[in-house]
Amino acid sequence: MSKLQLAILLFDDVEVLDFAGPFEVFSVTSQLSGYQSLEVKTVAKTKSLVQAKNGLKVMPDLGIDELIQVDILVIPGGDGSRAVIQDEELMGRINRIIENAKTVFSVCSGARILAKLGYLQGQRFTTHHEVFEDILALEQSAIPERDARFVDKGKFMTAAGVAAGIDLSLYVVEKYFGEKAKKKTARYMEYGEQ
Repeated sequence: MSKLQLAILLFDDVEVLDFAGPFEVFSVTSQLSGYQSLEVKTVAKTKSLVQAKNGLKVMPDLGIDELIQVDILVIPGGDGSRAVIQDEELMGRINRIIENAKTVFSVCSGARILAKLGYLQGQRFTTHHEVFEDILALEQSAIPERDARFVDKGKFMTAAGVAAGIDLSLYVVEKYFGEKAKKKTARYMEYGEQ
């Protein structure tokens, strides 16, 4: 089996754990497979330094134009997602990546991006508890699951706020690589009982 390609979107004012949680999960899964199962990359509009929420600076691996093919796309949230949905050029590029991906999931207010692109139309979703009304303003037909840690709608999945992105990432690991890989990853991370 060829390595799955996974990309995590970055942008200014991205919520740190929204991207760092999934990055840790998928990177550990890759590490525990001897880097045979998965290639994890971060991607932003350009390859320039991104300033995450509360000042953490992150250098993305790729500018979005360099991203050829992705199996799994992770869309984190944070206040910066408001600016992303106003950037038509970037949204068009994100949409092209989504069209060819097998799995696309948002964490927290990253659901704004899916809503703005029309992917939550008539769909069940979850997000950060403070962001449900924002999503419904963008997509009135979306169906909120306010108590869900995450929602799996096939290709599209949404996670609640911040740490819930770790739970959804572990779920995706199990979906692609099996329960044993998920448990091994969670154990390595000292992440609760899986």
